[in-house]
Amino acid sequence: MPIYAMRCGECSKEQDVYRSVSEMNRDLPECCGVTMSRRICKPYVMVDIPAYRSMIDGSIIESRSAHRNHLKSHGMIEVGNEQPIAPKQVEVGKDLKKDLYETMTGFGL
Repeated sequence: MPIYAMRCGECSKEQDVYRSVSEMNRDLPECCGVTMSRRICKPYVMVDIPAYRSMIDGSIIESRSAHRNHLKSHGMIEVGNEQPIAPKQVEVGKDLKKDLYETMTGFGL
């Protein structure tokens, strides 16, 4: 979805608005009692990653898509992209410290 840059004609406050191309001029935000106007700015472009040598097999990876495919083909994931693990449900008993220790470590006392 495109990002549109808006500016208030009164106070010069700027704001980014995310919406589809078909709705780019609908319901524009207001500031200082007037409708903000769209301003022309440079596009946001994400550059590709520089080539690097894989630590898995030593091959050269030259693009973001090659990087994703390479990790997937070797069953690897990037740090930060792992699936969160659902926390265990804890039944609070008489000994709260023991229950917490067992839940956190997976070991009983």
